[in-house]
Amino acid sequence: MATPAGFWRRYAAWSLDSLAPLALSVPLLWGTGQRWLAQTDLHLSKLQLRLFELADAAMGQGLDPLQALPGWTNDPALRAALGDLAGAWLHAALVAMAVLFALSAAWWVAFEASPWQATPGKRLFGLRVACRDGGRPGPGRVALRFLAGIPSWCLLHLGHAMAGWRADHRALHDLLSGTRVVLAPGAAAAMPPGARRWLWAQAIALLAAFAAVATFYAVLAFEALATGLP
Repeated sequence: MATPAGFWRRYAAWSLDSLAPLALSVPLLWGTGQRWLAQTDLHLSKLQLRLFELADAAMGQGLDPLQALPGWTNDPALRAALGDLAGAWLHAALVAMAVLFALSAAWWVAFEASPWQATPGKRLFGLRVACRDGGRPGPGRVALRFLAGIPSWCLLHLGHAMAGWRADHRALHDLLSGTRVVLAPGAAAAMPPGARRWLWAQAIALLAAFAAVATFYAVLAFEALATGLP
Protein backbone atom coordinates (compact mmCIF):
# COMPACT_ATOMS: atom_id res chain seq x y z
CA MET A 1 0.00 0.00 0.00
CA ALA A 2 1.37 3.42 -0.96
CA THR A 3 2.26 5.94 1.75
CA PRO A 4 -0.46 8.55 2.46
CA ALA A 5 0.53 12.12 1.64
CA GLY A 6 0.71 14.61 4.49
CA PHE A 7 -1.49 17.68 4.82
CA TRP A 8 1.10 20.37 4.07
CA ARG A 9 2.44 18.57 1.02
CA ARG A 10 -1.11 18.25 -0.28
CA TYR A 11 -1.78 21.91 0.45
CA ALA A 12 1.40 22.99 -1.36
CA ALA A 13 0.30 21.09 -4.47
CA TRP A 14 -3.27 22.41 -4.29
CA SER A 15 -2.23 26.04 -3.82
CA LEU A 16 0.19 25.80 -6.75
CA ASP A 17 -2.47 24.25 -8.99
CA SER A 18 -4.94 26.97 -7.99
CA LEU A 19 -2.85 29.54 -9.84
CA ALA A 20 -3.81 28.01 -13.21
CA PRO A 21 -7.62 28.49 -12.97
CA LEU A 22 -7.08 31.95 -11.50
CA ALA A 23 -4.81 32.95 -14.40
CA LEU A 24 -7.17 31.46 -17.00
CA SER A 25 -10.14 33.27 -15.45
CA VAL A 26 -8.60 36.74 -15.91
CA PRO A 27 -9.31 37.11 -19.66
CA LEU A 28 -12.68 35.37 -19.29
CA LEU A 29 -13.77 37.68 -16.47
CA TRP A 30 -12.22 40.85 -17.84
CA GLY A 31 -15.46 42.12 -19.34
CA THR A 32 -17.41 41.24 -16.20
CA GLY A 33 -14.87 43.12 -14.11
CA GLN A 34 -15.09 46.19 -16.32
CA ARG A 35 -18.90 46.19 -16.10
CA TRP A 36 -18.73 45.66 -12.35
CA LEU A 37 -16.42 48.66 -11.91
CA ALA A 38 -18.64 50.85 -14.11
CA GLN A 39 -21.82 49.81 -12.30
CA THR A 40 -20.18 50.24 -8.91
CA ASP A 41 -19.07 53.75 -9.82
CA LEU A 42 -22.55 54.60 -11.16
CA HIS A 43 -24.46 53.29 -8.14
CA LEU A 44 -22.01 54.81 -5.65
CA SER A 45 -22.44 58.18 -7.39
CA LYS A 46 -26.23 57.87 -7.08
CA LEU A 47 -25.89 56.87 -3.45
CA GLN A 48 -23.56 59.76 -2.69
CA LEU A 49 -25.81 62.26 -4.48
CA ARG A 50 -28.86 61.08 -2.55
CA LEU A 51 -26.99 61.31 0.74
CA PHE A 52 -26.00 64.88 -0.07
CA GLU A 53 -29.62 65.70 -0.91
CA LEU A 54 -30.86 64.24 2.36
CA ALA A 55 -28.15 66.05 4.33
CA ASP A 56 -29.02 69.37 2.65
CA ALA A 57 -32.71 68.83 3.40
CA ALA A 58 -31.95 68.05 7.05
CA MET A 59 -29.77 71.14 7.47
CA GLY A 60 -32.46 73.22 5.75
CA GLN A 61 -34.82 72.14 8.50
CA GLY A 62 -32.27 73.04 11.16
CA LEU A 63 -31.44 69.40 11.95
CA ASP A 64 -28.09 67.74 12.47
CA PRO A 65 -27.57 65.30 9.54
CA LEU A 66 -26.07 62.72 11.92
CA GLN A 67 -29.18 62.81 14.07
CA ALA A 68 -31.42 62.51 10.99
CA LEU A 69 -29.39 59.59 9.62
CA PRO A 70 -31.53 56.78 11.17
CA GLY A 71 -34.59 58.10 9.39
CA TRP A 72 -32.93 57.91 5.99
CA THR A 73 -33.11 54.10 6.00
CA ASN A 74 -36.70 54.31 4.73
CA ASP A 75 -35.88 56.66 1.87
CA PRO A 76 -36.97 54.92 -1.39
CA ALA A 77 -34.23 56.45 -3.55
CA LEU A 78 -31.51 55.55 -1.04
CA ARG A 79 -32.80 51.99 -0.68
CA ALA A 80 -32.98 51.62 -4.47
CA ALA A 81 -29.38 52.81 -4.87
CA LEU A 82 -28.19 50.39 -2.19
CA GLY A 83 -30.16 47.56 -3.80
CA ASP A 84 -28.69 48.28 -7.22
CA LEU A 85 -25.18 48.35 -5.76
CA ALA A 86 -25.70 45.06 -3.92
CA GLY A 87 -27.20 43.50 -7.07
CA ALA A 88 -24.19 44.52 -9.18
CA TRP A 89 -21.78 43.03 -6.64
CA LEU A 90 -23.81 39.82 -6.29
CA HIS A 91 -24.04 39.32 -10.06
CA ALA A 92 -20.30 39.83 -10.53
CA ALA A 93 -19.53 37.45 -7.65
CA LEU A 94 -21.81 34.72 -9.03
CA VAL A 95 -20.30 35.00 -12.52
CA ALA A 96 -16.77 34.85 -11.09
CA MET A 97 -17.64 31.83 -8.95
CA ALA A 98 -19.22 30.00 -11.91
CA VAL A 99 -16.19 30.61 -14.15
CA LEU A 100 -13.68 29.60 -11.47
CA PHE A 101 -15.71 26.50 -10.62
CA ALA A 102 -15.84 25.39 -14.27
CA LEU A 103 -12.14 26.00 -14.85
CA SER A 104 -11.17 24.29 -11.60
CA ALA A 105 -13.35 21.28 -12.40
CA ALA A 106 -11.80 20.94 -15.85
CA TRP A 107 -8.27 21.25 -14.42
CA TRP A 108 -8.55 18.85 -11.48
CA VAL A 109 -10.81 16.24 -13.07
CA ALA A 110 -8.93 16.08 -16.38
CA PHE A 111 -5.51 15.68 -14.78
CA GLU A 112 -6.46 13.39 -11.89
CA ALA A 113 -8.37 11.09 -14.28
CA SER A 114 -5.38 10.98 -16.65
CA PRO A 115 -2.62 8.33 -16.56
CA TRP A 116 -0.71 10.74 -14.31
CA GLN A 117 -3.43 10.43 -11.64
CA ALA A 118 -2.30 13.88 -10.58
CA THR A 119 -2.52 17.54 -11.38
CA PRO A 120 0.75 19.24 -12.37
CA GLY A 121 1.15 20.49 -8.80
CA LYS A 122 0.68 17.03 -7.33
CA ARG A 123 2.99 15.51 -9.93
CA LEU A 124 5.67 18.11 -9.22
CA PHE A 125 5.56 17.36 -5.50
CA GLY A 126 5.42 13.56 -5.87
CA LEU A 127 1.72 12.91 -5.24
CA ARG A 128 -1.05 11.05 -7.01
CA VAL A 129 -4.71 10.23 -6.44
CA ALA A 130 -5.68 6.60 -5.99
CA CYS A 131 -8.74 4.58 -5.05
CA ARG A 132 -9.00 3.35 -1.49
CA ASP A 133 -7.55 -0.01 -2.58
CA GLY A 134 -4.67 1.70 -4.40
CA GLY A 135 -6.08 1.36 -7.93
CA ARG A 136 -6.47 4.09 -10.51
CA PRO A 137 -9.74 6.05 -10.13
CA GLY A 138 -11.98 6.46 -13.15
CA PRO A 139 -13.31 9.81 -14.44
CA GLY A 140 -16.60 9.37 -12.57
CA ARG A 141 -14.90 8.85 -9.23
CA VAL A 142 -12.53 11.76 -9.84
CA ALA A 143 -15.49 14.01 -10.73
CA LEU A 144 -17.24 12.86 -7.54
CA ARG A 145 -14.07 13.66 -5.61
CA PHE A 146 -14.08 17.20 -6.97
CA LEU A 147 -17.77 17.74 -6.18
CA ALA A 148 -17.32 16.21 -2.73
CA GLY A 149 -15.02 19.12 -1.90
CA ILE A 150 -17.98 21.53 -1.88
CA PRO A 151 -19.08 20.66 1.70
CA SER A 152 -15.54 21.35 2.92
CA TRP A 153 -15.62 24.81 1.37
CA CYS A 154 -19.03 25.42 2.98
CA LEU A 155 -17.62 24.26 6.33
CA LEU A 156 -14.77 26.82 6.14
CA HIS A 157 -12.26 24.12 5.10
CA LEU A 158 -12.93 21.90 8.11
CA GLY A 159 -13.31 18.94 5.75
CA HIS A 160 -9.95 19.71 4.16
CA ALA A 161 -8.31 20.05 7.58
CA MET A 162 -9.31 16.46 8.38
CA ALA A 163 -6.30 15.38 6.31
CA GLY A 164 -4.10 16.93 8.98
CA TRP A 165 -5.30 14.92 11.98
CA ARG A 166 -6.44 11.60 10.51
CA ALA A 167 -3.89 8.80 10.57
CA ASP A 168 -4.57 8.01 6.90
CA HIS A 169 -4.47 11.72 5.96
CA ARG A 170 -7.78 11.47 4.09
CA ALA A 171 -9.89 14.62 3.80
CA LEU A 172 -13.68 14.68 3.73
CA HIS A 173 -13.81 14.57 -0.08
CA ASP A 174 -11.49 11.55 -0.03
CA LEU A 175 -13.84 9.73 2.33
CA LEU A 176 -16.94 10.62 0.33
CA SER A 177 -15.42 9.56 -3.00
CA GLY A 178 -13.45 6.53 -1.81
CA THR A 179 -10.06 7.98 -2.82
CA ARG A 180 -6.69 8.66 -1.25
CA VAL A 181 -3.77 10.99 -1.99
CA VAL A 182 -0.55 9.01 -1.75
CA LEU A 183 3.11 9.37 -2.59
CA ALA A 184 3.88 8.55 -6.21
CA PRO A 185 6.21 5.62 -6.94
CA GLY A 186 9.78 6.70 -6.31
CA ALA A 187 8.79 9.90 -4.48
CA ALA A 188 10.78 10.72 -1.34
CA ALA A 189 8.90 10.62 1.95
CA ALA A 190 10.36 13.98 2.99
CA MET A 191 8.77 17.22 1.84
CA PRO A 192 10.31 18.23 -1.53
CA PRO A 193 12.50 21.35 -1.32
CA GLY A 194 10.32 23.07 -3.94
CA ALA A 195 7.18 22.48 -1.87
CA ARG A 196 8.93 23.75 1.22
CA ARG A 197 10.05 26.95 -0.54
CA TRP A 198 6.57 27.47 -1.95
CA LEU A 199 5.02 27.21 1.53
CA TRP A 200 7.57 29.63 2.95
CA ALA A 201 6.87 32.09 0.13
CA GLN A 202 3.16 32.01 0.97
CA ALA A 203 3.85 32.46 4.69
CA ILE A 204 6.09 35.47 4.02
CA ALA A 205 3.52 37.01 1.67
CA LEU A 206 0.78 36.53 4.28
CA LEU A 207 2.89 38.10 7.02
CA ALA A 208 3.80 41.01 4.73
CA ALA A 209 0.13 41.61 3.93
CA PHE A 210 -0.79 41.46 7.62
CA ALA A 211 2.02 43.89 8.47
CA ALA A 212 0.89 46.31 5.74
CA VAL A 213 -2.72 46.27 6.98
CA ALA A 214 -1.64 46.62 10.62
CA THR A 215 0.64 49.53 9.71
CA PHE A 216 -2.14 51.24 7.75
CA TYR A 217 -4.56 51.08 10.68
CA ALA A 218 -1.85 52.08 13.15
CA VAL A 219 -1.17 55.21 11.07
CA LEU A 220 -4.90 56.00 10.95
CA ALA A 221 -5.18 55.57 14.73
CA PHE A 222 -2.13 57.78 15.31
CA GLU A 223 -3.52 60.50 13.03
CA ALA A 224 -6.90 60.33 14.78
CA LEU A 225 -5.22 60.69 18.17
CA ALA A 226 -2.98 63.49 16.92
CA THR A 227 -5.91 65.53 15.59
CA GLY A 228 -7.62 65.20 18.98
CA LEU A 229 -4.63 66.58 20.88
CA PRO A 230 -4.69 70.29 21.92
